[in-house]
Amino acid sequence: MKRLAFCIEGLYNAAGMERVLTKKANALCHDYDITIIIRQQHGRPNAFPLDTAVRTIDLDSDIPHYEERLREVLMREHFDIVTTMGGYEMYFLYRIKDGSKKVFEFHFSFDISKVWLAGIHNPLKRWLWVRLQTWRRIFIARHYDRLVVLCKADERKWRRYTRKVVTIYNPLMIHPDRTAACHNHVAIAVGRLDYQKGFDYLIDSWKIVADKHPDWRLNIYGEGELRNSLQKQIDQNGHHDKVTLCGRTDNIMEKYLESSIFVLSSRDEAFGLVITEAEACGLPVVTFACPNAPAELVDDGQNGFVIQKVGDIKTMAARIDDLIKDETLRKTMGKASVAFAERFREDKIWKEWRMLYTQTIQ
Repeated sequence: MKRLAFCIEGLYNAAGMERVLTKKANALCHDYDITIIIRQQHGRPNAFPLDTAVRTIDLDSDIPHYEERLREVLMREHFDIVTTMGGYEMYFLYRIKDGSKKVFEFHFSFDISKVWLAGIHNPLKRWLWVRLQTWRRIFIARHYDRLVVLCKADERKWRRYTRKVVTIYNPLMIHPDRTAACHNHVAIAVGRLDYQKGFDYLIDSWKIVADKHPDWRLNIYGEGELRNSLQKQIDQNGHHDKVTLCGRTDNIMEKYLESSIFVLSSRDEAFGLVITEAEACGLPVVTFACPNAPAELVDDGQNGFVIQKVGDIKTMAARIDDLIKDETLRKTMGKASVAFAERFREDKIWKEWRMLYTQTIQ
């Protein structure tokens, strides 16, 4: 049995990367000997359940000692493939000569630095730092045996710099036994309350929607650093009774099924698990074509609407308005969403990962 190791900061964070890694480890642990190497868990529980067949090693290491401790483990364990999930180890993992093949999973878009560094107000300084960070990432990625990205658009950008890149979509990880009726006057959005997710755009877009359809509500599920500022924005718009920051939920599938429209307002998405989840539940989707995946996850005009310009709140409001006014359109697009989501079935995605590992070890 081939031995795989995955390096990650921790498994305590209830985010997409940790969720996908846990699911993948659980799905493949009877085909491979799988170990997850954690830099620092701090005793916190895992956010998602992990199969008992999957071993974890917590290095409990600060950054200065991380490379040394990781090297000791890799030299001792003799894995066939070691994967970085894009944490600090990505800067040095490829230099550790333990005999394993090295894989770089990048769970962000090619242009994510434009979002990460948006807080630099000087345009020239911001441009320089974005270029520096992006080129550093390119330099590092070229040293890995495989680079895995989450959408075809990103693959095309990376392919200008390395031929070792491949796209493997994230799997659909919820499996509802029914679909949304799409008759409740509720729209839903899901994600971290941070700058990347663009909920400030959505709240202002909903201000336009609410003027025409005061009986409709927007529920936003998630937590994050911008909760207070987003709540202030909602209150300033006079919509405390129309837009709700619902926090986290342990049953997001049920919330999708109770809704009639799904909206994604992100500035950037490498994939967008919430889109495929909403589709599986039978919801029409309204999304910005944020770089880069959403345009690949929604069939524009068939199961939703893709708005080409990020931040175009008027067009977003107009497309939401189209769906609100036409229940038949909502239901037709929702039905199309269910069929579209089939391409992200877990069995299909895990087959692609098995093929990648086989090709990498050869």
